[in-house]
This record gives sequence, structure tokens and C-alpha cells, in this order.
Amino acid sequence: MQKEENCTTAVLATKTEEMPHNANGHCDTLLTQGERPQTKTKTKKEKEKGEIYGMKNDKVKKWLCLILIFGGFFILRNFIPSGLDQAGWDGFLVLFVAVLLWLTEAVPMAVTAVFVLFFGAWVGFEKEANILANFASTGPFFLLAAMIIGQIFTKVGLGHRISLYILPMFGNKAKAVLLAVMMGTCIVSMFLADIPTALVFFGLCAPILEQNGCEPGKSKFGKAIMLGIPVGAAIGGIGTPAGSGMNAVTMSLLKNICDVEISFGQWSLIGVPVALVSIVLAWLILCWLYKPEINVVKGLDSLKEDRKNVGPLKGDELKFTIVFAIMVVLWFIPKQTGIDMYMTAWGGIFIMSLPGMNLVNWKEASTKIDWSAFLICGAATALATVVANLGTGTWLSGILSNLFLSKVAGMGLVVLLLVINVMMAVGHYPMPQGVSLAGLCLPVVGALAVNLGLNPIVVCLPVCMSTSMLLLVPIDPTCFTTYSGGYWKIKDMMSSGILITIGYILVSSLWTAVIGATGALG
Repeated sequence: MQKEENCTTAVLATKTEEMPHNANGHCDTLLTQGERPQTKTKTKKEKEKGEIYGMKNDKVKKWLCLILIFGGFFILRNFIPSGLDQAGWDGFLVLFVAVLLWLTEAVPMAVTAVFVLFFGAWVGFEKEANILANFASTGPFFLLAAMIIGQIFTKVGLGHRISLYILPMFGNKAKAVLLAVMMGTCIVSMFLADIPTALVFFGLCAPILEQNGCEPGKSKFGKAIMLGIPVGAAIGGIGTPAGSGMNAVTMSLLKNICDVEISFGQWSLIGVPVALVSIVLAWLILCWLYKPEINVVKGLDSLKEDRKNVGPLKGDELKFTIVFAIMVVLWFIPKQTGIDMYMTAWGGIFIMSLPGMNLVNWKEASTKIDWSAFLICGAATALATVVANLGTGTWLSGILSNLFLSKVAGMGLVVLLLVINVMMAVGHYPMPQGVSLAGLCLPVVGALAVNLGLNPIVVCLPVCMSTSMLLLVPIDPTCFTTYSGGYWKIKDMMSSGILITIGYILVSSLWTAVIGATGALG
């Protein structure tokens, strides 16, 4: 998002500066010494000067952020609040420093992720070995596995095959095609990474929109389709732990902080129904906001021919399909097999890497892995776990309980879940990095659940799922998988995202409360 905004700002700045104005608002005529008209575009030297000024201005802002962040840290650590010791307060402040550095990007996020681990040990709230031990938790490695599996899914062509069957499954009416696109993206995204899933459907839908004369920036149907793809991927990502690597990270946090483990089946029992109902609500919202200007979608008949051309499953596509299908089954029956979801994920990747399988090309895969995300998730998990063990979560939950949460809990579980979901959704505004927000909130919510005698899984699951729901603040890469098509603007994602998020919050709160009352979550 930052890159897109910078590009837009640069274009607007160039257009503005190309036309100098006098005090009366009229364009001045620029003349050379020989009274010959000059071009009104900026010279190369002026452009370079502007870029240098912008870089200096950016450096000043970053240095100002760093001074404020670290200056505030060293000042505040001398004012220990009642209920915490020095170690607990230092740990909380270091975690907050990490979040602020990630938020401002004053230093590259991956560098910050590693730095804060050693900075915390230097400050002295915990030993270096203990902090680093919590980095090597299961969540970040499941995230790494999800990124590798998503690459293979795209490379072997299975995603393209699936999309050819999904797109026309409800007919050729415009609203039906929109539902098929959103539902298909949602279901596929429940088991595979959001970004590759969204890119597959984007690649299939773009030529169909062009064939139907849907002009970027003007077509309401095109806007609905191109918004529906990332929305479907984001909502589908909450369906199962495999839907997003962040899900496993928050599961790991919950286990480390609250000593509570959510199984693949328990998460899916909540996530799948919530995702399916939420995607239908999202479809209704997009149909209402952007009523299609066309009734029938042309070009779907050609997909039938494309299905014939792809032929039966074979080669790498068949190998991946068999291995991944076995992985999905194993994810749902860990108690019967004794194989947890993490071993299943990496066992599957190991098999795909065997001689004769050759589905994993590590040199190629390693260049496409988002190592920054891996380091950030590991660092957030390590710091949040250590800080929670120092009693900071209990301290914060006590404050919030006294302020309002205990009163809210007295109104019933549904109301409490609604409040938690709203807090997480709004919390993405000041803290868009989902795993950082979860790292701060899980210790608090987990301790609150224990204090109130509630099931930690029921109360904490909305926090875990919220890491994928970034529709209010569209800064997640998933949101921008279709942005290059030119069919929608940031304000479109935010305006529709508000209504979709409200629908999700209602569905999630009600369904979690219902399942929690049955005892299925322990």
C-alpha cells in the first residue's frame, strides 16, 4: 500500500509542478534568455533535487521516530506502575518498542524483529537464551510451510484447474458469477495461502471482464469482482489453521501464553461456518453497493473448452494433489494418528522434495519466501510469550476488567465476544501488523478469561482469527492482489470493508458463543 501511495503522490506532485501559477492563479509563461518558450516539465536536475529533498525529509522523520521511541522507553522504564515489577514493566515496554518500530518502519521490519530479541536481553528482563527459545515455536515454521505449499500450488497449475470449474458453477448471471468467484476463492483459501489463491482467480477473471467490456474505474461489476477476490481470500483464511500462516502463529501464542491448545478440528468447527456465512453476507453487500451493469456474463462457455484442454491430472499436478489431500485428512485426525498439524505440513513438504517428486526447488522457493514475515512472527511470538510469563497480561487484564470488561462479561458471553471482536477490528487502525496486535492482546484476553472463569479458547479465538481480517485497514498484501487491475480504489475497499467486517463480527460472535455453550471447545 505504501508503494502505491508513494507512486500516486509522485504523479500528483509532478502534474502540479508542471504548471506554475502567478499570484492571480494564471499560468505564467516561461521564457529563455532568447525569449524562446521552454517546456513546462521539470528538468532532470530539478527532479533529482526534489528526490534528494524527499529522501532527506524521510530520513528526518525516521530519526525523529527513533528518538521519540527510544527516548520514551528509557524515560518510562523509571516509572514502574503498581502491580508490576521492573522486569514485567521492561518487558512490556520492549514489546511496545517493537510494535512502534514495525508500525513506523523507521528501520527495516526484519532487522527490527531480530534486534528487539537481543535488545530485550540487554535490557535485562529475561535471559537471552530464554527469549530465543520462544522464537523457535511452532507458529512461524507453519507460516513458512504455508508459503512453500502456496508456491507449489500455483506452480503445478492446480489452482488454474480448480478455478476453471468454480467460475461457472452457479450459472452465467452476473451476480451468480460474483458469488462463484467469492465462494470459490474463500473455499480454496481455507486450505492454501491467501495470496496465491487470489492471484489465480485474478488471472482468470481479468480477461473475462475485458471480454464483457467492463472498463477499469467505471464498471461496477468489475469493481465487485476485483474486490470480491481479496475479500474472499481474507475471509477464507480464517476457516482453518491452514488458511493462513498467521493462524498457526496465534495458535502457538495461545499455547505458550495461556497453556491452551486449539486443535485443527476445533478451529475449523468455528472458522468454516463463520467464513461461509460471512462470504454470503459480503456477496450481498457488494451486490448492493455495486449493482452489476450487465445481466449475463459472456465468455464462460470458453472455460468448458479450457477444461478439456487441460486434460486429466498428471505429472507434478497429480503428485501435489495426492500428497496435499492426504495432508488435509491428517490435519483433521491428529488424535487418531498421533501426528500434529505441524508435522503433517513439513512431512508433506519433505515428501514433495524426495527424489522423483521434485516439487520443491529450494533455490527458487527461497527467493519467493517472505522472510520478513517469518522473522516478525517469530519475534512477536517470543516477546509476547516472555512478557506474558512475567505477569504483564494479568496486570493489563486486571486494569481492563476494572474499567469495563468485567461489566461487559456480566452482560453475557455474546456481548463480551462482540466487544472483543470490535476491539480487535478497530485495533488494526493504530496497529495494522496483525500478529503484533495479537501478541499484545492475547496475554490480556487469556488472563481475563481465567479471572472470569471462562473457557480461554472461546474468548481468545476471536483474537486469533482477527489477524486475517484486515478489510478495515487494507494494508495486507492480500488486499492488493487485484489492485493493479485498476477497477477499485482504496476508499472502495475501506467503505465495503466496514460493512463486511460488521457482518463478520456478528456472525463470529454468535457462532462462537453457540459452539462454546455446547462444550465442543473443551
